[in-house]
Amino acid sequence: LREHTVVVGFGTKGRSAIQTLCATGLKKDQIVIVDPAGKVIEAANAEGFVGVLGDATRSDVLLRAEVQKARQIIIATQRDDTAVLVALTARQLNRGAKIVAAVREEENAPLLRQSGADAVITSASAAGRLLGLSVLSPSAGTVMEDLIQQGSGLDLVERPVIKAEVGKSVRETDDLVVSVLRGHRLLGYDDPAASPLQLTDRVITIVRASPLHTSPTHHPQQPGPRT
Repeated sequence: LREHTVVVGFGTKGRSAIQTLCATGLKKDQIVIVDPAGKVIEAANAEGFVGVLGDATRSDVLLRAEVQKARQIIIATQRDDTAVLVALTARQLNRGAKIVAAVREEENAPLLRQSGADAVITSASAAGRLLGLSVLSPSAGTVMEDLIQQGSGLDLVERPVIKAEVGKSVRETDDLVVSVLRGHRLLGYDDPAASPLQLTDRVITIVRASPLHTSPTHHPQQPGPRT
């Protein structure tokens, strides 16, 4: 395997992450699941995924998952301390992979970033924010849930700027652009610096979901951040 995705943990979070990846066109044979429970690995195998049984905090287990050749690593463990150790070990083995991790408690997010994670999602806080939004506006909560459910309704996708859009303002594009990624800067759609668009920019847009986003204009990555 090379340029594959390693998912550590095949519980609710890991399964949801995989569902999103597969909805954007990633093939099952490009996903390797690591979990310490034999029954979980058997279930993963039954669904068509490659599974590695073992403790992902151990480098020998991650090496069996070919993590050193992986393109991206998703850490969806049950415990925050385990996630930190997995991130440390994975980053030592692979300096270039994108590592995304979930933690339960907000206070552990900085430690996980220091351990090598590129992005950290706080599951408890994210769920709480969605609950609060749904109380304030059930419709807004429904829209947000739709946006993070890849492959149906509305999708939040990241794509490169096409030549026809270069020099135009954000509002002149055919898609609904919510953010512009310029280098390492994430610019809001209403930021004066976001326009005009440059050829090296990437835009995060809201589009109507279509099967695998086969349009040449859209090249989805993982769901991008919102501003």
